[in-house]
Amino acid sequence: MSLKVSYSPITLTLMSRTIKALSDSTLAEREHELIAAGEVLDLRFRDGRRALSLRAGKLFHLLVNIAGARAVEDVEHKVPIAQLNFSHLERDELVECVRDLVGTTVELRVKRDGKEEVMVDPLLFGVRRPAEMYEDAGNLVFRLSPTLRKVLEQSNHWAALSRKAVLAFESRFSLRLYEIVALRSGLERKTSEVFDLDDLRKRLGVEPKTFTRWQDFRRFVLDRALEEVNQLSGFTVTWEPVKRGRSFAAVRLSWEVQDAKGRAAAARELDSSSIGRRARREGTVENVVEAGFPPAGPISYGKWADIAREMLPRPTPDVDLVATRFRDFAAKKGIPLGRSNIERIFRIFCKEWKV
Repeated sequence: MSLKVSYSPITLTLMSRTIKALSDSTLAEREHELIAAGEVLDLRFRDGRRALSLRAGKLFHLLVNIAGARAVEDVEHKVPIAQLNFSHLERDELVECVRDLVGTTVELRVKRDGKEEVMVDPLLFGVRRPAEMYEDAGNLVFRLSPTLRKVLEQSNHWAALSRKAVLAFESRFSLRLYEIVALRSGLERKTSEVFDLDDLRKRLGVEPKTFTRWQDFRRFVLDRALEEVNQLSGFTVTWEPVKRGRSFAAVRLSWEVQDAKGRAAAARELDSSSIGRRARREGTVENVVEAGFPPAGPISYGKWADIAREMLPRPTPDVDLVATRFRDFAAKKGIPLGRSNIERIFRIFCKEWKV
């Protein structure tokens, strides 16, 4: 759905390159691109703080682009809720995403009077919405934080993200990896970079005390993120470990733009149903019934168990008990277990699990 925004006249000579890109009317009206400041794409989530959820990360990109050229101004921005990427059955999730953006504190470096400073702020504040979120009517009103406005005002490094790819990713690690690669893909003569393992974890938003073993980080974070990025983004990304002594201490990420055939395949995948996408990515056979959440029985092994163990708090509760509770939750909410976004709903259910 196209998000069209009108802008007040602003002197272009005073704009940073990122804001100029956001204000370009021919670019802003394109449905297939989202402009993102390099400083934001390169942010790291602080130790001990929960990273943005996948849907909150997507919503953040949409809201910054809605603000457009006025993103540097201390003004309210308004968008019809019906134009955001949430169905009427997902309004509770939209509320949680907004709370996530308001409650997530980030540290970003800015320049004031020629000196570099670290500013700490949430991403959004002053958000207003209808008290009842059951209808399509109403607007989401928001302000960008002073820190974020200052960063955008000074930003001269940005990336154009594929809107379809951003909205299609099913893992927040995939979205963060895509942001990292998209930002660097435009740099001349640079096709790889070595990331310290702890730094890469922060960039990807891996929460402390999760996937601490190299084998788990590689299997549940790195490999899965690369597979999804390679399937949907038009990039081919690879990795290789860097050892210091006997320990894995860093990861070298390498990237290249896919050839015409690869980009066409990614475009077809983005235009196809998400049902069975993981099976197509892994080259396995999966029908529509199998793509939904199992209506009965244990989930101790396989895709759903992996998702549960990834998203549930520690210590991890019994995943079969979680599955039973999730079926009850879906039945009460009238959510079919075969819905195309049932995996996303299950992830949120696990993330918010309470005994």
